[in-house]
This record gives sequence, structure tokens and C-alpha cells, in this order.
Amino acid sequence: MQVTDRKVCFAVGAAAMLLALGGCGGGGGGTAKPTQVAVKVNADEITVQQVNEQLARLPAGITPEKLEPATRQVLVTLINQDLFVQQALERKLDRDPQILGALESARLNILAQAYVQRVIAPQAKPTDQEIKKYYADNPALFSDRKVYRLQELSIEASAEQVKDIESAAAGMKSLKKLAEYLRDKKIPFAADSGVRTAEQVPLTQLKQVAQLKPGDLLVFPTSEGHASAIEVLASESQPVDDKKAAPVIEQYLTNRKQQELARAELSRLRSSAKLEYVGDFAKYAGEFAGTPAAATATPAAAPAAATEDKGIAALK
Repeated sequence: MQVTDRKVCFAVGAAAMLLALGGCGGGGGGTAKPTQVAVKVNADEITVQQVNEQLARLPAGITPEKLEPATRQVLVTLINQDLFVQQALERKLDRDPQILGALESARLNILAQAYVQRVIAPQAKPTDQEIKKYYADNPALFSDRKVYRLQELSIEASAEQVKDIESAAAGMKSLKKLAEYLRDKKIPFAADSGVRTAEQVPLTQLKQVAQLKPGDLLVFPTSEGHASAIEVLASESQPVDDKKAAPVIEQYLTNRKQQELARAELSRLRSSAKLEYVGDFAKYAGEFAGTPAAATATPAAAPAAATEDKGIAALK
């Protein structure tokens, strides 16, 4: 494999520290038309398209008065990057086996992500009816949304211990009593307090939290070997109307559906693919035979999305 195109993104440690924005740098030996050139850097050319691609990656809603300084920063970044690329190529770093491997890994990742974005993502947009249904099905997030003042205990406990803690908490009227119980049982925990909006509470527990009255306790597992116990000290109603909630719900449902579609597509592809584990890797053939596609998906093939446990994005 040979890498000679100067448009390839070249990862160099020193460049990574100096560049604020990522992206492909150098020109390509005069391949761009004169009207497409933004800056000439020695024998390379940075194109208008490259500048526009970087500007498109900036946060949405950039104001006209911020466009000029943003463009200036993008140009500085691309020039700095191209200068590093030129030096790397002059030293033939593009022929280093380790660098070649990194470039190939980046190429494969980009292609996998492109398939998700170009083929799967367009199918993930929710309908207006789905958005309205989600709003109606989750009043604790929207129409009956609250801001909670909580006390919380983060507990290190086995699944069996969590059941015992839940039973003990059922007869208690304060988190202080539960803390005393945990000390007596020598179960490690850490105490905290603060304010949380409804969307910052795990969706799996939100309906229960919304029903808590001052003095009520809720204990639930958070991960293997860990649990939380919370007490609502006070709450304040801060509803969100359907119009304000709609774009947040749309993004959440899009992410969730995209993840579901990616899993389904991986299952389809794996079921029809011929997988042959060779040499020392043959021992994994039986181990992976029944592995769900979701568990083997790479981040590129199954992009991260908001999950039921993590909740929906904050409503501002």
C-alpha cells in the first residue's frame, strides 16, 4: 500500500497539540482550479472547499459577526496542519508501517461511518406523530416536568445486598436512617446532594422519582456492584411545552432509531457473511458464533446515542 496523496489526514503528535480543529490539510500538487484556492502553502494549495468543510463543523447558528474570526481561525489551523504534513512527507513518514496502519485504520473507520450516515441515518428521522406520542408518553419529562432538590447515596453493593437495602429503606423516612443502616452493615457509600432537572434523572427511574414525596426513599441499581438511594427534599414544577420539546425529542428519537437500525443492519450483514477465523484466532470462532451484532459493533458502525438509562438531552 502506498500513500502519496497530500490530502490524506496525517496524524503527528506535535500537530495534535497545536491544531485546534481537525481536518485534512495540504493541497494536492496544483489539482485545484485557481478560483477554488484559498491559500497557497509552498507547493500545496488549501481550497475553499476545505475551508467551508471546517466552517460547517462549527456549532450551528454561528452569527455573521463571528463568521470572519472563525474563517480566520480555520485558515490558520489548515495552514499549520499543512506545514506539518509537508514536513512529515519530506521525512517520508507516510511510508512508516505504523503510520500506514493508522491511516488505513482511519480510512476504514471513515468508510464505516459514511455507510451509517449515508444509508442508515436517512431512515432514522421520526415522524411528527412519533414526536407527539413521545411527548404525551413522558409527562414527567415535559408537561409535568420538575426540578428536584435531592439527597443521594452512591452505594457499593452486590445485587443481593441491593435487595436487602431496598427492603430496609421501605420502612425508613429519611436518607440519614439509611446511611446509619449502611454503616452498621459496613456497606461502603458516599453522600451527595444537589439539584437535578427531570432530564438529568435516569428515565428508568424518573416516573418513580416524580411520585416521591418529601421523606420517601428510592433505591435502585445503577451498574454492577453499585446502587443509588435518593430522597427528594423538594421539587419545583417547570413544564416544557410541545413546541420547545419537539426538536429535542426529534434528536433523541433519531439517535435511538439510528442505533436500532445499525444493530439490525449488522445482524443482517453478519448472518449472510462468511466469517473464517484463521490461525491463532480460530479459537474465537465458537465464542463469537452467538454474539449479538450490537456487542461487536464498532463505534463507527453503531454510533453512540442517548439511551434510556442516560435520559434525554437537557432542555434549556
